[in-house]
Amino acid sequence: MIIKGIESGFGIGKGFPASGAKPASLPAEEFGRVIGDMVSKVNGAQLDADRAIQTLATGESKGLHEVMIAMEKSSISFQFLAQVRNKALEAYQEIMRMQV
Repeated sequence: MIIKGIESGFGIGKGFPASGAKPASLPAEEFGRVIGDMVSKVNGAQLDADRAIQTLATGESKGLHEVMIAMEKSSISFQFLAQVRNKALEAYQEIMRMQV
């Protein structure tokens, strides 16, 4: 089993290029793209779970374990996205509280 680092999964480490490297885009644009990608992946996981539930309900699939795995993947990915959103909001609020 290969375990990838965080920067390889969602591109979080790409927002800050190495010194001397020319940035491909602005960090705000990169962050927006990363969040958009995360939302689309979570949406895809939820759609997969819905399809798995439908196939089980119609009798096309007999694998309850596959449905449960798809539902848990969807749930965990949504919880992760919610926590990323919460942390980003907390960081924004902290920056807004700073005195200039």
